[in-house]
Amino acid sequence: MKVHVIYAHPQETSLASTLHQTVVQGLTEAGHEVDDLDLYADNFDPVLSREDREDYHDITINRRKVADYVDRLMSCDGLVLCHPVWNFGWPAILKGYFDRVFLPDVSFKLTDGQLGPGLGNIKKLATVTTYGSKRYRAMFLGDPPRKNATRFLRVVCNPRVKVQYHALYDMNNVTQAQTSAFIGKVHDAMRKF
Repeated sequence: MKVHVIYAHPQETSLASTLHQTVVQGLTEAGHEVDDLDLYADNFDPVLSREDREDYHDITINRRKVADYVDRLMSCDGLVLCHPVWNFGWPAILKGYFDRVFLPDVSFKLTDGQLGPGLGNIKKLATVTTYGSKRYRAMFLGDPPRKNATRFLRVVCNPRVKVQYHALYDMNNVTQAQTSAFIGKVHDAMRKF
């Protein structure tokens, strides 16, 4: 299986970086072909410009600035997001990725006024993330990152997509043993992906 990993964190020494390395290692050990995209290292421009927005619905030109990213997304069988949760959302660079790459005729199809999924190629989807907040607080606020990963992304993928969500909550207050256990859980999940 070809798995596209999208990573969003600016620091090489972060827990997110360790989790990213764990994701890639586990998938590789399982024999998957990994297409690894580090948005920061790639200098991805997350800004949806006025021109981008004006071209958004024109499927003959809307991909021109992000064609490589679209091609990578549309050529994979699985997708794994690896990122922290900041302010109860995706990091800005990852949100910008979705704004710029999840275009009409890419992430969704509009046929006779009916919306349908555009990423039917993606049959497995996983998120690996960390929260500074406790789980109960995230739940009280509706846990938007979890909903985005398990609901929004689900509906643009293959109707039978299998979805996983791996989250370490309250990361600043967990023990080293709890952090290590989470890393091990992620590694095992990627080996079984």
